Amino acid sequence: MRLAALTITAALAATGASAQDASQWTGFYAGFATNIISPEFDNSTAPTPLQEGTGFGAYGGYNYGIGDNFVIGAEVGFSGPASFQTTLGAADFEFERVLNARVRGGYALGNALVYGSVGYQSVQYTGQGTTADGTADGLVYGIGLEMLLVDNVSVRLDYTSTHMNPDPGTIAGGSAGEQIDANAVGLGVALHF
Repeated sequence: MRLAALTITAALAATGASAQDASQWTGFYAGFATNIISPEFDNSTAPTPLQEGTGFGAYGGYNYGIGDNFVIGAEVGFSGPASFQTTLGAADFEFERVLNARVRGGYALGNALVYGSVGYQSVQYTGQGTTADGTADGLVYGIGLEMLLVDNVSVRLDYTSTHMNPDPGTIAGGSAGEQIDANAVGLGVALHF
């Protein structure tokens, strides 16, 4: 996390401010991302801890600049399978499908956009540690830094935290109030239209 903070600080120091900061972010965008995901079972005796896994996906949305520096927008994302192992080394748990919808709000400085996001996420899961395939959904929120490399291409570093309620009875050793929590760090590249 210290490396991410240094990267954000350096990026902000390297970019200059102009009166057109927010307006350059207005419009549709679509991109691809890779995520390092760290899930855990909360209020459950399912096999833990789970090791990190990697997922790949796509995202798209619309941004709108307000005034000189503020940007708001909405985004949807999808990612495919991500497998997680216990410390014993066996493949024990898998997110087969992850869907999310978020609203974003940020502050533009030059070619950089620092933003926060909040929304809804749904995950389909399977594997050992479960008594049946199931789905979980809940709140997702995060922060990020996105930078325009050229007028229509951006890269971003994104951190999200999700707290999801699984289908009852699908997590082995589950109890009332069980959750699947997942933190993710993503790196994405997007094309702006």
